[in-house]
Amino acid sequence: MLYVRLCLDKPGTEQLRNQHRSAHRGYLASGVAELVQAGPLMASDDGKNIGSFMVIEADSLPAVQRFHDDDPFTQAGLFEEVIIHRWDKHIG
Repeated sequence: MLYVRLCLDKPGTEQLRNQHRSAHRGYLASGVAELVQAGPLMASDDGKNIGSFMVIEADSLPAVQRFHDDDPFTQAGLFEEVIIHRWDKHIG
């Protein structure tokens, strides 16, 4: 099943994001989850990160929640808002 994980950063946490970026990328590269698509959300064309977007293939919503909880960005307290939902892909 596919799940969307949308995370918006707390205001003023750009330095926190930069500090934990390497650990976050290592966590994603470890194969702990099957990522279909992933990347940062940008405030505008200036390239400032404001959050994260992922499409994850997993067996269940609790599995995606565990993946989210163990993410170094989550553990660092980066996110102000998190939305995780099952996604039923129809196009693409």
